[in-house]
Formats: sequence, structure tokens, C-alpha cells
Amino acid sequence: MQLSVQLDASHRSVKFPERIIQIGEGNFLRGFVDWMIHQLNKQGLYEGSVVVVAPRPSGATNIARLNAQDGLFTVCLRGIHQGINIDDREIVSSIRRGIDPHQDWSEFLRCAENPTIDILVSNTTESGIQYVQEDYQMGQPLMSFPGKLTAYLHHRYTFFQGAAAAGMTIVPCELIEDNGEKLREIVLRHAADWGLPTTFQDWIRQHNHFCNTLVDRIVTGFPKGTSGQELLDSLGYRDELVTVGEPYHLWAIEADDRLAQAWPFEKIGLNVRYVADVTPYRVQKVRILNGAHTAMAALGLLAGLSSVREVVIHPVFGPFIHGLLFGEVVPTLADHVDSEDQLEEFANAVMERFANPYIHHELTSLTLNGLSKIRVRLLPTLNDYYARYGRAPRCLSAALAGQLLFYRNADNPLKRWPIQDDSAWVSTLEDIWAKESTVGLEETVAALLRHPQLWGQDLTQLDGLHAQMVAFIRRVRQNGVVTALQSVAEVL
Repeated sequence: MQLSVQLDASHRSVKFPERIIQIGEGNFLRGFVDWMIHQLNKQGLYEGSVVVVAPRPSGATNIARLNAQDGLFTVCLRGIHQGINIDDREIVSSIRRGIDPHQDWSEFLRCAENPTIDILVSNTTESGIQYVQEDYQMGQPLMSFPGKLTAYLHHRYTFFQGAAAAGMTIVPCELIEDNGEKLREIVLRHAADWGLPTTFQDWIRQHNHFCNTLVDRIVTGFPKGTSGQELLDSLGYRDELVTVGEPYHLWAIEADDRLAQAWPFEKIGLNVRYVADVTPYRVQKVRILNGAHTAMAALGLLAGLSSVREVVIHPVFGPFIHGLLFGEVVPTLADHVDSEDQLEEFANAVMERFANPYIHHELTSLTLNGLSKIRVRLLPTLNDYYARYGRAPRCLSAALAGQLLFYRNADNPLKRWPIQDDSAWVSTLEDIWAKESTVGLEETVAALLRHPQLWGQDLTQLDGLHAQMVAFIRRVRQNGVVTALQSVAEVL
């Protein structure tokens, strides 16, 4: 039988008033934010529910599943936490309903008329918070997340006649620097583009709080294969939205007292920190954990590996990732955090989390919008390494070379994988690679590295990077990825 309130009647009476609108229906928000709100509700400390909104048309499937299951889904937290083996399963009931705004734009805007919905959370990946020029036509859905948010806030402003009390707290979870501030800037840009009243723009600035945040939990979604079927069988019901994650969690939020009072997570022992500046938390997490993810994804797939765990327990890949973190990433972070010991402690914990036997974190999932992830997760480390040492980092150079090969589908027409990224950027990479037979590998890599729209800078200006990447690609083509990485690890 499928999970629903008919199956689990205990959840019928705990559908609290709608207080949060959530842009993003994917695994992470369900296994992180919605799980946390559920914990608050259980203790009687919030008593609010979530309206989930699909940020893209592709989210319609999950919205339909959520509504079919009355907003219920199972979160399984599995792993070693502080030396204790954890395997917890819990039905989460914090979601009230889901909306696909591309099919029901008016219902999305109707939520803006609800005075109790005063918090918005989001996760639309790193590529979600960027300016995309769009025309605003009343009654017509917008495609970008910032566009949707601008229209939503304008509708709320109009409905409540600009009342200060109608302002919202906006909590983006996208892994970009200053995510709240950048989202606000784009919203204001849309408002100006569309000729919306300056009084509306003032209302956004004065009465809506955009929080900078940092989130940390590995959430993989539903496991595939035998382990997934075993998990389903153990539940005793069918759940199309089972979400698997690790016990570890951290949420750092630059928030005012209003949010801290609404969400008193510290009272129930959750690792949520309301801080004046999330920068140290963000830099540490994005460069170490997320940077390692992006560095390993393409290389692992090129070598035929499928999961993060397979990478870190591999006799060659494991030392390579260790060398990347402790030899190249951690040393460049000394100027960004208070304690180098804290950095090494976090990096060691990350390696342990990656090796979690309960989590099958697929490498393919790490390649989603990979080009923007390279800019956010790897290039800051690359630039800081050059500033400190004046030379190309060997591991990071290999990781970047692997990424370029990934977008060429590994030179092998018989082995191809779906590339989920900005189609214009992917076409640019493919066009440059297509000229290799004419101009040669060295010029092809140079053309890829100097493309400012891809990287935001000319990477050929970093002395030695081009040569190391060309040499690594040649070794991969001659001997395979594992042997090529072994040659990198031998000189660490």
C-alpha cells in the first residue's frame, strides 16, 4: 500500500497551518529543511507546515508524488555519528501540499495572500540564483527562480497594500557565496526591469530579510538496486519519495531575531547556528566537501566508478582525494577560518562521511550543473593556491582535466552519459572539442581554459596549469584514468 494519511492515520491530525513556502521539491530540502521542521512540530515548537513549489517544469513528477502521498515521505538517516551506528527511519509530515506553478500559476500566487506564510526557503542548485532576462506578464508563469520570487513578492506587496508586517524572511539554501544578498539583488533588478513601483522596491529592501546561509548534509535520495529494494521491503509500504541521508547536519544562517524565535532549533539539539557571518562555515564546507565531490565526479565516472564511497576506498582514488584535500585545499583556507586544526578535523570528518557504507551517493548526481559548480567549488581554491605557492596544484589540475574530458564523453563514442548542464555552455565545450583533430590537443585545451564566459577568467594566465592538464589528458588517453592518477599521487 502507498504511503498516505489513509495508511498512517496518525499524521492526519498534524497538518498544521501553512507557514512556509518552499521553492524546490528535491531530495535535499526534504531530507534537511522539511525534516527539521518536522522535528520542531513534534515538540510543539513551531506548528507550521510547508507548501512545496517546483522551481522547474521537471519538478512536476515529484509534486504529483507529494500530493498523492498527502505530503508524507520517509527519511532514512544512516551512518556513523560520534561513534554510534545510526539507522533511523521516520515518516515526515511537515509538508502540506505541492504546487507546480508552471501549470497552476494562480495557486502559487495565492499563497502570497496568506499572512501566516512568512518564510520562504529554496534550493534550486547553484545555477538557480542568477539573473535571466524575462518578460513579466500578469497571469503568466516565469521560469527562473528569482523571477518567480519577484512576482510572488509583488503580488504579496499589492495584496497587503505594502504593509510592513507582510514582509518575509527568505532563506535560500543554494551553495553560492552570499546567497541571500545575491538573490535580493536579482529580485530588485527584475523589479526595475519590469517597471514595478519604487515603493515596492523600497518594501523589499526595508521589510524583507534575505538570509545568507550555509547548509551541510549529504542527502542522496532513494537508493537504487538491491539495497533500495531491501529498504522498501523493510518499510512495509510503498513510498515514491523515500529520502536517504547521513545523520550529520549543519545549518548556519545570518538571520534576525524573528527567524531565531520562530525556529528554536537549539532547544531540540539540532545543529543550526544563527550567526553574524556564515563565511567561515561556507568557505570550509564548499571548498572541502563540495570541492571534493566536484573533483572526484568526472574522474570517477571516467574510471568506471559509480559512487562517492567507491572513490574514497579505492587504492588510487582514495589517496588522490586525500592529497587534494590536505595538500591543496586545506592549506589555502588558513586565511579564511580561525583555526587550521578545525580545518583538518573537518576534512578528516568529510573523508569518514564519504566512506559511509549506508550511503550510495551516485557520482552522476554530482555532475548536475557541473560547470557552475567548478566555478564555485574549485576555482577559488585554484586561485588561492597560486597566490600562496605560485604554481599549478597537481591534484586540482588533474580534476579540472577530468572535467573537460567528461564533457567530451571520455573520447569514447560507445560510452556516453547524460550531461545535465546549461545547454549553451555544453555546446560551447563541444564545439571547441570538435576542432581538436584540426588544431591539436594543446590548442584545444588552451581554448577551453581561456573562455571567460565559462570560468569568469582566463585560466591560461595561470602559469603551468595548461601544461599539467594537457599532460594529464595524454596520460589518461594512453594508460587510463587510474594509472594517470597514480602518477599524480606518487609525487604528492
